[in-house]
Amino acid sequence: MHGSVSRLVRVGAPLLVAAAMFGCSPSPVGDPCVPESIPVGGYSPLEVYIETSSVQCRTRACMVYKLEGNPAETCTDDCADPAAVDDQIFCSCRCSVPAGGQSNTPLCNCGQGYTCMDDLVTTGGDGVVGGYCVPCIYDGDDRNLNVDVFDDCPTAS
Repeated sequence: MHGSVSRLVRVGAPLLVAAAMFGCSPSPVGDPCVPESIPVGGYSPLEVYIETSSVQCRTRACMVYKLEGNPAETCTDDCADPAAVDDQIFCSCRCSVPAGGQSNTPLCNCGQGYTCMDDLVTTGGDGVVGGYCVPCIYDGDDRNLNVDVFDDCPTAS
């Protein structure tokens, strides 16, 4: 019995230390991504684009949020502002479903600096429509997000 406990401590202790050191990975929401398909003439600032099945995102959803222009590095006409590209193209995830809808996949938690915009995507299949996480501006935010594009984060009431 004493040998079993000793062996458990020798094997288990390093595993616990490793788990504590690495912990949980940070939220994948907000990771950078590059859309595989860019419309001719670039994107419209009046629309939101979701590229599902994006292998660049752990969430599998690359969002282009109200970006104007073409974000490609090789762009020569109608180019998007590089700072806007950094802020307005990011990995997102579905955080809500439309009223009366169902989700066959788990919904995500947006995390600090992001908010769930319900009914952001209203066209597409049942696995796509719904709310998605988008950046929001919070007190002490140092991301310098464009206030004309992004709203303040909701405050707890």
